[in-house]
Amino acid sequence: MNIIEMDALLKESLKPNRYVHSVNTMKAAIQLAEHYGEDKDIAAVAGLLHDCAKELNDIEILKYCNDNKIELNEIEKNQLFLMHGEVGAIIAKEKYSVENEIILNAIRYHTTGFSKMNMIDKIVYLADYIEPGRTHRSADDVRSLVYEDIDKALICAFNNVIKFVIMQNGLIHPFTIEARNTLLLKG
Repeated sequence: MNIIEMDALLKESLKPNRYVHSVNTMKAAIQLAEHYGEDKDIAAVAGLLHDCAKELNDIEILKYCNDNKIELNEIEKNQLFLMHGEVGAIIAKEKYSVENEIILNAIRYHTTGFSKMNMIDKIVYLADYIEPGRTHRSADDVRSLVYEDIDKALICAFNNVIKFVIMQNGLIHPFTIEARNTLLLKG
């Protein structure tokens, strides 16, 4: 399946605002890939499909997890929306015929990050965070860094996410903390 076919199928399965966000994320991912010398086609597909599972309800998310033997930790059980990345990677493979593990991992970890993120993982995570439809002030902080130092931009995004989750009295996924700490230790 080529990206035009993926786009048409995705458009049919998402609400209009989610589809616009997905296209915006794809465009931002392409720009970041160009800037950092990464594969634009891989970034485009990962950016386009990153939220392909976002509109599933909790029952559907749980079914995918059970059917694919994905063990949920206590944080994931209490915040099933976090699993739309993991389930999105499954849907990208099954419904959109994506076999490229780089793309599938970028989709898988775009919600939490993880300690061993490659450049495409970082690009998709940040493209999702800064695409033009994101109007929160913290997105501007990340936008000001993203073309200078992608790791600093990522630390800023993680800091903002962690602060937001704390303000909501939510549970912070350990992958996000590990990813942030790994980047800080890398210096």
